[in-house]
Amino acid sequence: MSISSIEDLSNELFYDIFEYLDACKIYYAFSNLNYRFQQLINSSSLLLKLKLDDSKSEKIFMNNYQQILHLNKGQIFSIHLWTSKNTNQIISTFTIDSSFNCLESFVFYAIKSDVLISLLPTLTCLPRLFSLTIEIWSNIKDLGNIYRLIFNLPKLKYIKFKAMESNDFNITISLPIATNEQISSIEHLIIEHPCAFDELSAITSYTPHLHHLKFLSLTNRKVNIRRIKPMILPNLTHLSIHIYRKMSFNVFEIFISKLNSKIKILSLTTIFEDIAYLDANRWENFILTKLPQLEKFHFKYSVYLAEDYQTPIYVGQRDQFVSSFWLQRGWILGIEIEIENIIYSIRPYQKRWYEYDTEHKMINTSDQLSKSIRLSLDEVCPEQWTKTIFINDYINHALALTQIYHLEIYAKIFTDKLMEILRLLPGVTTLKIYSLSVLQQGDLSDDEIEFLCILLPKNQIKKICFDHMKNMNEVYMLTLICSRINHLQIKCINYMHAQLLTGLILTEIKNVSNSLLRLLCFSIPEAHDEMIEKLEKMIDDKNLRFDFTIKHVMDTIYLQWK
Repeated sequence: MSISSIEDLSNELFYDIFEYLDACKIYYAFSNLNYRFQQLINSSSLLLKLKLDDSKSEKIFMNNYQQILHLNKGQIFSIHLWTSKNTNQIISTFTIDSSFNCLESFVFYAIKSDVLISLLPTLTCLPRLFSLTIEIWSNIKDLGNIYRLIFNLPKLKYIKFKAMESNDFNITISLPIATNEQISSIEHLIIEHPCAFDELSAITSYTPHLHHLKFLSLTNRKVNIRRIKPMILPNLTHLSIHIYRKMSFNVFEIFISKLNSKIKILSLTTIFEDIAYLDANRWENFILTKLPQLEKFHFKYSVYLAEDYQTPIYVGQRDQFVSSFWLQRGWILGIEIEIENIIYSIRPYQKRWYEYDTEHKMINTSDQLSKSIRLSLDEVCPEQWTKTIFINDYINHALALTQIYHLEIYAKIFTDKLMEILRLLPGVTTLKIYSLSVLQQGDLSDDEIEFLCILLPKNQIKKICFDHMKNMNEVYMLTLICSRINHLQIKCINYMHAQLLTGLILTEIKNVSNSLLRLLCFSIPEAHDEMIEKLEKMIDDKNLRFDFTIKHVMDTIYLQWK
């Protein structure tokens, strides 16, 4: 059946469209069209998402909003309330009661504490309120009363609580340990405000059914964690901790032992520079004894480098994060250098650009996994910010912990700086680069040529990826520096870009008898078979190669020869 007007669409399709629209917009656009749309809007099959803010015309919004509350209260699935000039008027126009029998989610954005405290008790009558998100803007110092009101909500499963004020460190939570009559049904708790260990212990005494817990260790209060009673959370399987105040590895180990939980997924982010966090053997022993059921491990540890600051350095045995313990679990160490920071991370292994053949199949082995340590550089010239700290200080800090095999540079870099970095990293086998600033071909200085002669025999790079190549001089320089390259991948703007590069690169290779390059990969948006046919014809017409195969897999074109 042909469709010539919007009314020819099925009811089911309109319901799918309404899923993406705010209830007031649905009313404004469809309520007065005809009887059919009026019936669609009033159908119990349609669940409405109500967003209450100042983004709409005040008169139109209030009219539609009041109609929804009058006629469709039982269809409202979620309410998002932003603090605005209309907040008091909106709240005064409706009474929350059990007739909101489909309301499952309530979200408060930038709400004031007095408004929140007045509203929370009214939510206890909602028969299906499973999810509550609070973002509170206030100078309130103690969140204890708000937590007590939250724990009174009988059906709640999910709570996310974010508190922001002028001095976050001064927030406290005065909350007694729960009694059996005060147990909450909450299973997913996200705490995005300062929370000390004793406060967390009090909060979780109300939530013994927790499956997921995320919290910030961000407070100026000093707490003796050894004096805190064990937290009985037998169902806790997902734990995420962000540490922004002092928590040594010793304290972290004690905290985990207090949980008495069977954690399967652990995420830990810390900027506290206890170098013990980089002790792979200690982690291995800790996980095997305290977290034997752990399946996924995400870890991020930041080291700060600055003038007149004594940065701790790892002095233990090197390359311990590639032992069988880590490789069998696929937990891989990665290193990233930003302005003033080195970020060490451990996360489950993910596929990388250099691990595919022309069939787009993974070609990594267990041996390759042991050589998967990657260094990412967002900053290559820290000396522009400091007088005494250079890129080699960052790299040497990382090399004290591990060998590095893969290098990714996400900043524009000059050839002399690239050669300096590669000299420090002789084990690197793949290079991903954003943009390379080079001299014109044949214009190298005597010093640069001498440096290249020293560098070339040690360089092991075989695969290179360009993210933002401007001209062939960049390719020429890289193939000069990395003489062993056999795999070149370039991100192209469009097909014409790829065709131009193909011709230039194959012409250059034709004139060089000892080139090892055997695979060209071009990433092109929406690559298709017609592009392949055009490239193949161009190569044949210009007599560039005879022994090649060409194909595309998804958005990548592979050109390979023997």
